[in-house]
Amino acid sequence: MKVLASLASGSAALLCLAACASQEVAPASPQARAGAYAVPVLPTLPASVVDAPISYALAPLRAALEQSVPRRFGNLEQRHRVGGNARRLVAFTATRTPFRVTFADGRATLEATVSYQARGWYRPVIGPTVSASCGTGDSMPRITVRLVSDVALSRTWQLGTTTRLVSAQPTTDTKRDQCTVTFLDIDVTDHVIRALEGAVRQRLPGVDRKLARVDVKARVARWFGLLQRNIRVTDSLWLQINPDRVGLGQVSLIDSALVAEVRLTAHPRLVTGPAPVPTANPLPPLGRPIGEVGDSARLHIEGLLGYPEASAALQRELAGRRFSRFGRAVRLEQVRLYPLADGRVVLAVRVVGGVRGEVFLVGTPQLDTATRTLTVPDLDFDVATSDALVAGVAWLKKADLVAQLRQSARFPLDTLLEETRRRVEQSLNRDLTEGVRLSGAVRTGRLVDAIVHPLWLIVRAEAAGTLALDVDRPLRRR
Repeated sequence: MKVLASLASGSAALLCLAACASQEVAPASPQARAGAYAVPVLPTLPASVVDAPISYALAPLRAALEQSVPRRFGNLEQRHRVGGNARRLVAFTATRTPFRVTFADGRATLEATVSYQARGWYRPVIGPTVSASCGTGDSMPRITVRLVSDVALSRTWQLGTTTRLVSAQPTTDTKRDQCTVTFLDIDVTDHVIRALEGAVRQRLPGVDRKLARVDVKARVARWFGLLQRNIRVTDSLWLQINPDRVGLGQVSLIDSALVAEVRLTAHPRLVTGPAPVPTANPLPPLGRPIGEVGDSARLHIEGLLGYPEASAALQRELAGRRFSRFGRAVRLEQVRLYPLADGRVVLAVRVVGGVRGEVFLVGTPQLDTATRTLTVPDLDFDVATSDALVAGVAWLKKADLVAQLRQSARFPLDTLLEETRRRVEQSLNRDLTEGVRLSGAVRTGRLVDAIVHPLWLIVRAEAAGTLALDVDRPLRRR
């Protein structure tokens, strides 16, 4: 009996040792599900509107007029018949001031003041020729000449002006600005005005031809091409502006220059990975005005969370944690996160203690928009790990390990997206070339989705802001 009791006691001790011994597990690594993984298609955002003000100094228009319209008219030695009457003659000399320019409603108004002297002669049938003059003193009579030039860009990007004389009349209705030789009954004022109008009208077509040689299309085509280049945000993140339609907004006068608000639509986007092939679309024809509100940007931005960084964050939080059930315990020694090619992630956890080895949990990352975090709410042991744990260590499945790992696998997104937003905004504010600067501001809005990429967990969010071009180089003539 003592022998039997001793054998029974020994067997119980062996069973206890066996039960208390650490058990090795080595499940196979999870495999991606069969079938191609389709990246979710982003919702279409409204087109961005980019204002690109092109300044055109009014100096060339004024210079063309100054060159074409003489500063001095007439000659006091050159007599002209009055109304075809050979007995009544007049001569005049006139000097104009430089043109003054104003602009309103798409139209430039140019004014100059002409001061003049005149002399009249009358040759009677009998007797000597008599004469009289006006404007020989300090107060010369004046005529105000007013021109109007309509400025427009054609669909083919041709700058065109139509300049015409709208009035030439005495500057005031006082005697100061009248030149009538009373006793000869000769109104020299009207004669000077008619001569002045003829001289100006004859030269205006040449003014418009000079201005038509200003090369607008080449200039716009250049910065339209610059907008199609890739903009590097990081080594693995690229911004594309993708401009398409171009329209003309308002034309105004700012600091003595005409400013044409060229407005274009664009579809900016961020591209993750290698540099994408840039677009190379030609400059489209100038279209109708685009909207009433410009300078707005809408795009999707992407926050990139690398798997090493995510693993390090989990390691800091979970390493050393202990979990127990039914008197058995394990300690987490190492945690790492990596992707599967089916839109899921794997959490590999190395445990020591009652179970030794590496176990695997899988799940699909999702966005928690309320807390603006990335979570894996369905994280659970994969099939191979579950099968391995059934063989003697099923207790581990009943511990709160899974619940704790689900709770810990949460990644705040605001800091991640803010870093992307800052980098995108920094990339937007740059000189595309001398005299052409891209500027913009971005603010992050609604979270859209999360993608399991081979290199990163990608979090996509909508962003809004402003996008504009500052074009300040002078126009060049062909």
